[in-house]
Amino acid sequence: MSIFTHYPKVRYKIDDHNYLKAIDITVVSKIKEFLKNFKKISYTPYVIKDGETPDFVSYKLYGSPEYDWVIMLTNNMYSIYDDWPKDSEEFRNYIIEKYGSLETAMNTTKYYYDSLGNIIDVIEWTQLSSSNRRSETTYEWELRKNTNKSKIKIMQKSVLGELDAGLKNIVLKPIV
Repeated sequence: MSIFTHYPKVRYKIDDHNYLKAIDITVVSKIKEFLKNFKKISYTPYVIKDGETPDFVSYKLYGSPEYDWVIMLTNNMYSIYDDWPKDSEEFRNYIIEKYGSLETAMNTTKYYYDSLGNIIDVIEWTQLSSSNRRSETTYEWELRKNTNKSKIKIMQKSVLGELDAGLKNIVLKPIV
């Protein structure tokens, strides 16, 4: 069970007579502070493979899918849709939805670069020799962003128990 199910709830006033119990998201700052001060953490680099989900990576590396939240928080990921890398099919569909087609994304220049990798405007770019300039299409840019998301750090398995207990002490509060 994910730690997020343990987040404390607060009463949120809808109108004069009705309330809604909502997750108290202010606890996230306490969790971040705890992680920052938790001295026993050491990390190992990991590259997410195509199609791997946080719960799968957790199972693969920790022997349980229940530590998906550790992977997400360790890497400052809060949305599986925005922060986790898209698999090949999701990426393809995302590009088509955002740009209309793969061809459009592959044929639209996003950035122009000089030989040092600085972003420059198209006029300056055209004045450079072909060996001193580079461009990047929207497809290449989106692919680079998605690929960079797959490079994460993994917390050592040996500290999970103590970390889990410490974090649960932060978030386990009675429902208001």
